[in-house]
Amino acid sequence: MAPTENTQHLDAESLFDSVGPAYESAFADCSAQQASITWLLEHLPAQASVLDIGCGTGRPVCSSLVAAGHRVLGIDVSSVMIAVATRNVPEASFEKIDIKDFKPADGKQYDAITVYFSMIASVTQDQIRDTIAKIYAWLKEGGVFVFATVPISGEKMDIAWMGRPIVASSLSSEEVLEAMRAARFEVLKAENSKYLPRAVEAGICKEEDVWEEEHLFVYATK
Repeated sequence: MAPTENTQHLDAESLFDSVGPAYESAFADCSAQQASITWLLEHLPAQASVLDIGCGTGRPVCSSLVAAGHRVLGIDVSSVMIAVATRNVPEASFEKIDIKDFKPADGKQYDAITVYFSMIASVTQDQIRDTIAKIYAWLKEGGVFVFATVPISGEKMDIAWMGRPIVASSLSSEEVLEAMRAARFEVLKAENSKYLPRAVEAGICKEEDVWEEEHLFVYATK
């Protein structure tokens, strides 16, 4: 992640509005994410209720879940992403909302909740930890949680991502696991991998604006 200087930063909504459906193409062949979806499908009851936080275009997460017969709510801060997701996966429900403002309707609990790289831009480390704790409360007993992030310990980092200036925060692998356990999750496994987004091919940015990312996938249960 490259630093930026004297630049007006995009918030998360503006960031993902600007990337739009091209994000799906840039990450389409992320094998670690595909493996996590396979794991999730293997650990869900029939007709499970699933919340996907930061659903993006609805693919591949929401689309894979509804294809397997599950009930899905995808939320995202980007109106562009929500519009695309609604077209891509009409069988799912979608809502434009910031995760910091989200509350399940009528105290609803879910069989599974997923977060794929959506708790990085425009958040603080404390907000990441607080969201993990809220997710525990939103899950049914025995429910599962898949959390994916870029595991770098940093608070309000001034960076450029895909050529776009943002302020980002994240936790290291160790800090993520600490936050999970502090929220009372049972961590089943944690896996690190590397991935080079196909952002240039997707038309998102120039070659010098993209690099190989470290990814962390954590699988947990309540």
